[in-house]
Amino acid sequence: MRPAPHPNSVSAVTKPAVDTHERVADTHVAGLPPSWPEALRLAARLRHYDAGTTVFRRGQPAQAVYRVQAGRVLLRRDEAHGESITLQIAEAGEFVAEASLFSPRYHCEGVCPVASQLLVLPAKAVLACLRLDSTFAIDWIRLLSQQLMQSRARAERLTLRSPRERILHCLRLESDVHGVFTLPGSLMQWARALGIAHESLYRTLAQLEREGLVAREGTRVVLNGDRPA
Repeated sequence: MRPAPHPNSVSAVTKPAVDTHERVADTHVAGLPPSWPEALRLAARLRHYDAGTTVFRRGQPAQAVYRVQAGRVLLRRDEAHGESITLQIAEAGEFVAEASLFSPRYHCEGVCPVASQLLVLPAKAVLACLRLDSTFAIDWIRLLSQQLMQSRARAERLTLRSPRERILHCLRLESDVHGVFTLPGSLMQWARALGIAHESLYRTLAQLEREGLVAREGTRVVLNGDRPA
């Protein structure tokens, strides 16, 4: 695996490195909230990473925050005894390394296990916008708060032993006020987030449907009866 270059570099972390892999991010491609500063949009870069590419390494200067546009990023840390611990699996639409924004160096390693497309937001640009734009600052605080709540919910979910308990826990906490949960991509992606085999997810969902507890509607799962508060 190869380390990523400086976020403002014109080369991409692919094999071979060619400048066609990085370009100024179009606002429609970026998927950033429309209220976010234009200066941040102009500073953003869209990069493509090959499978197995290291985006950043532990101990490197924290020069950027990343948004997963497509693919997946694993945040992991290698322990002294040689074991690698996965701290986060970031899917499309999620941010990576936002916790390092106020840190001089990354505290873990970011790796793309599959070919991925990431939006690179230079740390200096993000910090400048936080200082100058109160609307963006509130949006950023809201984003971090949501991700903190999601992380706590995921940690709690992983203590549950059965696939059924994990699925219902997710539906109860992450469905909207109408009891509708929108899948985070494919069923296989959802299974990864739940920490269960996708076969177990298929079987358990089918059983819950037969019991009348949930209903499948394309990419949505509707929780019947036990709605979120």
